[in-house]
Amino acid sequence: MKKMAFSLMDKLMRTSDKKSSLLALNQIFKVSIPFNAPHGFNIEEISTDKIKISIPNRKLNHNHLSGIHACAMATLGEFCAGLWLTKNLGISQYRLILAELNVKYHYQGRTKLMGECSLKDFDLTSIQKTLEVEGKTTIPLITEIHDKNLMHVATVTSTWQIKSWDKVKTKA
Repeated sequence: MKKMAFSLMDKLMRTSDKKSSLLALNQIFKVSIPFNAPHGFNIEEISTDKIKISIPNRKLNHNHLSGIHACAMATLGEFCAGLWLTKNLGISQYRLILAELNVKYHYQGRTKLMGECSLKDFDLTSIQKTLEVEGKTTIPLITEIHDKNLMHVATVTSTWQIKSWDKVKTKA
């Protein structure tokens, strides 16, 4: 069942330039990642170069100061980077696991926030070659988070372990 779901997600990610694919992906991720669902994340844009995901300014996402909670921002950064990997490597071929997460907070988020993982100069070919030869690798990705006024709210660095499914020893 998971292989079929992963293949469907890979197909939708390849056609994500269509609005219908974005709507479907938003629904799939709300169900497949239940932890993220209450935050109200919305995938705004997907391309090979860039992923943009928003998080609304609503009470459920607030901290004790009525701003967007630090953990919600960290999750937004993780989700953006993970989605970029899924788009570019495919989830049916590789298992993606968060290995490390670091967040630098710059400004209090008090409006809708937008996370962007943009990797125009990233050497995807070298990652794929490493995966073919060694079966696994780790890569750090950076997600920048801004508010609707373009204030830089946070920088999230997530390091991912990527491993070919045939090298995974534990069941998914």
